Amino acid sequence: MLDTRRHLRLFIDEAYKVSLKFIFTAFTLSFLIAFCVAFIPTYSMSHQAVLTFFILLFAAGLWITEAIPAFAVSLLVIALEIVLLGFDNFDFASGSKDWEYYLSPWSSPLIFLFLAGFIMAAAASKTKLDVWIAKKVLILVGGKPKNILTGIIAITFFLSMFVSNTATAVMMMTIVLPLLGQIKKDNPFSTAILLAVVIGANLGGMATIIGTPPNAIAVGALGDNAPSFLGWMMLALPPALLVVVILRFLILKLYPSTESFIDLQTIHEVEHFDDSTKHFSKQPTVPSWKKQVTIAIFSLTVLLWLTTPLHHIPTTVVSLIPIIGFTLFGIIDADDITKIRWDVIILIIGGLSLGLGVSKTGLDVYIATLIPTDGMSALWIMLVFSYIVVVISNFMSNTAATNIMLPIVIAVATTISVSATSMVAIAVALSASFAMCLPVSTPPNAIVYSSNKVKSKDFLILGITVAILGPVITVGWLYLIG
Repeated sequence: MLDTRRHLRLFIDEAYKVSLKFIFTAFTLSFLIAFCVAFIPTYSMSHQAVLTFFILLFAAGLWITEAIPAFAVSLLVIALEIVLLGFDNFDFASGSKDWEYYLSPWSSPLIFLFLAGFIMAAAASKTKLDVWIAKKVLILVGGKPKNILTGIIAITFFLSMFVSNTATAVMMMTIVLPLLGQIKKDNPFSTAILLAVVIGANLGGMATIIGTPPNAIAVGALGDNAPSFLGWMMLALPPALLVVVILRFLILKLYPSTESFIDLQTIHEVEHFDDSTKHFSKQPTVPSWKKQVTIAIFSLTVLLWLTTPLHHIPTTVVSLIPIIGFTLFGIIDADDITKIRWDVIILIIGGLSLGLGVSKTGLDVYIATLIPTDGMSALWIMLVFSYIVVVISNFMSNTAATNIMLPIVIAVATTISVSATSMVAIAVALSASFAMCLPVSTPPNAIVYSSNKVKSKDFLILGITVAILGPVITVGWLYLIG
């Protein structure tokens, strides 16, 4: 027994050393490459722009290698901007207030909008409103395989519009896993059901500003030119739905059911999946008044977001309703606040701050002049950069990829047409959600893959299809209505 513990301890120590070595190597290489590329060549841009170029390259290297957590890179970006750009020649005694500019994203109205989304998600989860909706819809659609698949996609898609795709995928797995127990082991339809969760969770977030971080980054980068909550839905929901419909038919074709009816009775009994014990269990019943209050606040908030053109209340002000309401009624407490994905919020803030630096120092304009856009229309710019962000997002966080790409995309689009800038930025942000070729491409992919019931090739088939069709459909729609 002692030998086993000793070997385990040695293994852990060795793994820790290897991890530290990788972190140090990746961090050092990212720094050296960024330093050499930024400072050794001579560029016809200001010294401030060169410093920003270094920060951009360094951040990109760290985001790609994941040497340190993504949110930590954002904090590093802000710190470097303050030190390198906030004070001329490092003159900290000058009394300059320029450094405060790079902290302004912390108070961005967009952050409160995203915070409201997280709190709404926490309330829905805590009151089991999300599970209740899922069970009601599935019971309603019946036991025919095609209807079950449609129901799972629809539920996951809808919830992902307002809840993070990670939380949505986890919740849906609590419904789906026991359902798989009612399907024969040799029935390929089991794979279709799991991929339905992937499709709905990844693509549902496209539809709203708060659905996924790339959307929020695009809105923040566009500033006054950004669409409203309803405006974004009009731009994003149609292409998202069309892609979902295509993928639904694809997985039904690839993984047809060998059974004509599936018993849904088992989902009545499921309330919670305990990841530590790997068993499903009942949880204490949530008071009905809490669920009713959650439905009321949730509905009121979404209704006001959608009707902004009528009452003219800013979406950020509407965001205060769930933030205050759920805490006032005790549905959300201090422990729930600490569990909010603050790392995602910090990641968004870092991206917005990086965008401010790129714009203020003129780096965006310089990079735009290096990209040959003569004769290229806004349509081609949208397509090219949309496919680029899809490829990048398959190998790194789509939020980080959007942070890197958007300042450059907006600068390039401006050289073509100022009016087309918004559409180009929105197309790129939406296309980041089409990256799902690998099990690690997105959190929903990883969650479904961890069930050990799907293979990597299943994601590859689905991912390549959406990577090819997604940007074309999105760009086509935006160009059509633009």
